[in-house]
Amino acid sequence: MGTGTFPDRDFQTYIGKYFVPLKYISGPDAEQFCRFGVTVEPAFIVLDSEGNEIYRKIGYFEADLLIEQMERARKKAAHRAASH
Repeated sequence: MGTGTFPDRDFQTYIGKYFVPLKYISGPDAEQFCRFGVTVEPAFIVLDSEGNEIYRKIGYFEADLLIEQMERARKKAAHRAASH
């Protein structure tokens, strides 16, 4: 998470406030890559509190665009939780 979007301070603040970020490294964490069907890096996957995937984006992005998309995912997760 040290290159690309993650060093952006606004992105780090946003992620720290609303998400629990995990970093998997190809090779040592190959099992997790297989679990999520990830074949290229970087991959951003958002899961709801029940482990259901609600957002997936592959590749590098500008921080503001990724924050916008992750905010939609966060709201989608909140809506799902409220409807259960």
